[in-house]
Amino acid sequence: MSTLILFWTKFLYKPFIYLFIIISVFLSILLLQERKVFDIRTLAHIDPIPHTQKLINDKKYAQADEYLSYFIDYPYVKQNPKSSELLKEIRDKRESYEYKRDKFIEGVVLGKSDEDIGKISAIASDFLFIGDIRDLSIEGSHYYHDKKVDKVIVALSSLGLIATISTIYTLGATTPAKTSISLLKYAKRAGKLPFWLQKELIRGAKVAKESKSLDSLKTTLEPIYKIYDRVGLSETLNLLKRSRGIKDLDRVVKFTTRFGKKSQTLMKITNYKAVKYSRLLRNSKKENILYASTYGENGLKGLNKMGEAKFIKRVKFNSNLAKTTYKGNFNSLFNYLLKNIPTWVLFSISFLGLFYFIRKFFVLAKKIF
Repeated sequence: MSTLILFWTKFLYKPFIYLFIIISVFLSILLLQERKVFDIRTLAHIDPIPHTQKLINDKKYAQADEYLSYFIDYPYVKQNPKSSELLKEIRDKRESYEYKRDKFIEGVVLGKSDEDIGKISAIASDFLFIGDIRDLSIEGSHYYHDKKVDKVIVALSSLGLIATISTIYTLGATTPAKTSISLLKYAKRAGKLPFWLQKELIRGAKVAKESKSLDSLKTTLEPIYKIYDRVGLSETLNLLKRSRGIKDLDRVVKFTTRFGKKSQTLMKITNYKAVKYSRLLRNSKKENILYASTYGENGLKGLNKMGEAKFIKRVKFNSNLAKTTYKGNFNSLFNYLLKNIPTWVLFSISFLGLFYFIRKFFVLAKKIF
């Protein structure tokens, strides 16, 4: 009787061992293949609180608000009470009368500010022809006294006068061009006007002076106004500073059209690779790209390499995607193994499992032949 039990135990045990080894090898190879495409273990959420706190300490409340607001709706940030406390502190400060007053004066006196109210007061005089005449007079005085003349300010002031006359003549049709010129003058003073654009403006000013028209700069001024219209002054200045040519501006226009006010922070937290990935992920949902960016540049890289459906399943983001073959408990188990089993263990299982079956094959072949 005991011999019979041992026989059946051995008979049933062997197939179980074979099946276990086959499943282990298959799963290990599957996990290794997915890690080859993109290793999900490299992903780590950006914690916005430390940087927000630093911005508050530096009294950069506008930047702190923009940065923390980008992350606040995601559960991993929203569930932290510190996030709500910081956001309330920032917004209470920005809404106070004293703060707004100081920023308005800062814009008038210094000609620049980090708040919209200060920026508006800074560029207001430039939007009127009085500001252009003032700047031309200042630079003329510099020339007369053998001091350095800022050719870019001269070019922009000249373009500003032409734009003012055109705006009056066309009943406001050239207002966008005038707005762009005022914005560019502000960018020059703030040190955010790229060298390629400075050269383009000096060249364009010479042509505009002769033709009494801004047509030669239309392809340059229009994209700038579109970016400004979609993301505001602060973001426009920062995006301008990073641009490398007119084609770059056109790409930024498409990017800002897609992501709006979130464009600037999206650029910063992905090391300015977001424009590139936005093109590669043109068919992906906007909300999925934004969520992937909370992992930084690696998040966008993973989304691009793994594909939208698989990436969203792996990070368990609540998205209205079509169902895929990765479902239920199996998907949760696969995710757990993918994140926790070391790669060397997977290689070992694959190697030893394959070695086991190869050895069995040679033993069987030897018996047959």
